[in-house]
Amino acid sequence: MTPAGAAVERAVEWFVAVTAVAVGLSHLLRPADWAETFRRLHAAGRPGAFANGGLSLAVGAAVGAGHPTWEWPGGVITVFGWLLVAKGALYLLRPELGLRSMGRGADSPRGFVAGGAARLALGAWAGYCLWHGRAS
Repeated sequence: MTPAGAAVERAVEWFVAVTAVAVGLSHLLRPADWAETFRRLHAAGRPGAFANGGLSLAVGAAVGAGHPTWEWPGGVITVFGWLLVAKGALYLLRPELGLRSMGRGADSPRGFVAGGAARLALGAWAGYCLWHGRAS
């Protein structure tokens, strides 16, 4: 990998670390607010699914494009990016599936707690990747 490519990869790892920790803590500390947000997105109908899908697609594309490593441990971040791309594309192409998912989230704030824990784990993993990249 070129030095410029490695720099972009590190920037993506920092982006994932910072945003995953912030979003994860928010999910853990404010699950009812997240449920309300999904309730409103769900109430908006297809435009709500498009908003959720577009956000996932944009973030996922940035992560996937900027972090092309499939090797351990960084490959986990690459997979996360491409999973967001798949989710975003699915919600844009099949908004009824996004609405179904958002409806479940709106009904159960506890689900956001589990999602928050997963995001915190992802943020910690991105931090580990940053540390691992510096150590090698």
